[in-house]
Amino acid sequence: MAAGVPVAVPSAEVPVRDEVAVRPLLALLEVALNVAARRPDPIDAQTAVDAVLSPIGGADAVGLRRLRRALRRDELESGGGRTSDELLVEGLVAPNTLGMLGPEGAPARRVARAVAAGVKAARGVDGCDGVDRARFAPGVSAESVLWAVWDATGLAESWRRVALGGGLSGARADRHLDAVVALFDAVAKYVDRLPQMGPRGFLEHIRGQDVAGDTLVARAPSHDAVSLLTPAGAAGRQWRFVVIAGVQEGVWPDLRLRGSLLGSERLVDVISGRGQSLRAAQAAVRYDETRLFLVAVSRASERLLVTAVRSEDEQPSVYLDIVDPPEESDDGDELRPFSEVPRPMTLTGLVAELRREVVVGATVSERHTAAGQLARLARARVAGADPSTWWALTPLSDDRPLRGEGESVPVSPSRIESYGDCGLRWLLSTCGGDGPGVGAANIGTLIHDIAADLGDTDEATMRAEVDLRWGRLGLPAGWLSRRARSEAQTMVARLARYFEESAAGGWERIGAELDLQVELGRAILRGRVDRLERHGSSGLRVVDLKTGSGKPTRGDLLRNAQLGAYQTAVEHGAFADHGTVSAGAALLQVGKAAGIRTTLQQQGPLSADDDPGWARALVTQTAEGMAGSVFTATIGPVCTFCSVRSSCPVQPEGRVI
Repeated sequence: MAAGVPVAVPSAEVPVRDEVAVRPLLALLEVALNVAARRPDPIDAQTAVDAVLSPIGGADAVGLRRLRRALRRDELESGGGRTSDELLVEGLVAPNTLGMLGPEGAPARRVARAVAAGVKAARGVDGCDGVDRARFAPGVSAESVLWAVWDATGLAESWRRVALGGGLSGARADRHLDAVVALFDAVAKYVDRLPQMGPRGFLEHIRGQDVAGDTLVARAPSHDAVSLLTPAGAAGRQWRFVVIAGVQEGVWPDLRLRGSLLGSERLVDVISGRGQSLRAAQAAVRYDETRLFLVAVSRASERLLVTAVRSEDEQPSVYLDIVDPPEESDDGDELRPFSEVPRPMTLTGLVAELRREVVVGATVSERHTAAGQLARLARARVAGADPSTWWALTPLSDDRPLRGEGESVPVSPSRIESYGDCGLRWLLSTCGGDGPGVGAANIGTLIHDIAADLGDTDEATMRAEVDLRWGRLGLPAGWLSRRARSEAQTMVARLARYFEESAAGGWERIGAELDLQVELGRAILRGRVDRLERHGSSGLRVVDLKTGSGKPTRGDLLRNAQLGAYQTAVEHGAFADHGTVSAGAALLQVGKAAGIRTTLQQQGPLSADDDPGWARALVTQTAEGMAGSVFTATIGPVCTFCSVRSSCPVQPEGRVI
């Protein structure tokens, strides 16, 4: 498939109802009938989620999360308190409620459009009688309602286009289209046989099929494709050219003993008195493997190709010697020459070979010939042939610095360390490379908001607030959500314990979520502190709340960039109304990094450091780097969880060749 050769892979035969493309259509057909019959609960939450995540909605897990949060945001702004599941269910059956959503509402609108089309087609449903069968107006059938739902999805043309494009996605689209065609074949036969039965009867009929039914409808052609089969699957068929790949020792023959799940064959041996030794069992397995190999090699009518690999770790199977006995050397050793694997017969392989010849060709004539062939391919618009598209020859689009000479540079205390770890990561993340914040980041935001809104309160109050605000995260119900809520409850418990400890130590809370902004030469230090405290005449202390699972070591804490920047801001009047003397700064660990107890990691005052100006120098140096035109990619521990690895030239997935 990667070489552009069509491949026909036999798929498992399953009932039509279980096909990936059919399940959401049947679910939406039922929803449309329920809405048309004015049932009180036409769709449940799980069906709504499955429809949005199906090929009809086209959303992924992140898209579903964005949709949930957008629905909850609008609900809270209007003064409501319904959950995201309730809002999603309402949106799919009442599409006018989705009009205020932005791009994140597109998957739900697609599903709602299909439901609305089904309801319109089934508008002949007057109601339901005692046996749950609707009375339909003339012309309303399962086929007409199902077609209205399918036509409203708009998937026919897009799947057709993808299928004609080939490759893995094309094969998947082929399968989807075949399944939909089989579904409409089934509904057409049902309507012809039982014209008086309505759509709900067809739903009961199709969902009751446990075995794949036979069908004569047209399917994606496979005669002009390479058939990928097992030996058993190839039995009874024949091809002009057959390839048996990977005939390796330990793979073929596979002499591992095997049997059925319940061991019924052993029961037969015991009852019949035919005890089988280990050697006899291995002989039976070898016989089966040899028979399968015979089936495989006998499928070719003109040409047979058998491949194997010989290396320090792998050896060819003995079956290879049967097909092609090796030659013997003078000293009695068996020799089999290695086969040179030619270049793949694809346009991509040809372009790669010609480009290599242009650069490292042995003679000038060969390089000129390769350049001429590349020019031919470029005129035919073959991808990669035009030198203007080669990454190595692409000039810089702009070499100007991010900030002009003398222009101010905003610096966030929380970003200084990130810039120091890797300048390129900071640049790409600042420009949106981080993507949407999900999971633990949202829970951390919830804990920060509770700490800022409630102040220094007791544990019970904060736990109750977690339960009250938990629905705002839009997490689906399940054990993962329950575990995350338990972790959030543990965080606020640690936070409440710290409130008691800090008050007992003489620290007074000045405020939370306070903005700071000071000018340090070219740098404008700008950010927000989670908590500001004061201890008598000792000065001010900034406390940064951490809800993650990692924490700096004691050595790293002495020169922690974020805490140093906070202290510098305090000394330069960020909170002048409360003082300009810094009593240090601290990281308050309330997440998994805290362990059993609440952990307060303190950095001493800058005035007590051997170099009191190190933090200010770091801020100004960082500002100059952030304003530059060159950003260096650095390999380090942060690479393991970097979100922009695919754009980093020092990482394998980020290199463009």
